Amino acid sequence: GSNCTCVAIDGKATQYKVPKLEKKLIVDVNGAGDAFVGGFISQSLAGSEIATCVDAGHYAAQVIIQSSGTNLTGKPDYKTAKAEVVGTETA
Repeated sequence: GSNCTCVAIDGKATQYKVPKLEKKLIVDVNGAGDAFVGGFISQSLAGSEIATCVDAGHYAAQVIIQSSGTNLTGKPDYKTAKAEVVGTETA
């Protein structure tokens, strides 16, 4: 959803705020959940902290909902995008 993401581990639930995206940028919400899972799992398999996994999921979902269907242009890059937002260099 657009309010928060809740992750439960070992009986403890943690909520993570979903970054806001201007409504005018939202084109098609189909696939947002699948994209979130893909982003989350990509960072989980890389050994990242849960907060980073959630952040990657949010990023992937926000990329996909700005396109109609699965017609993506370019190649989204989570690490580069995060570096631009945070102001750090990518590895």
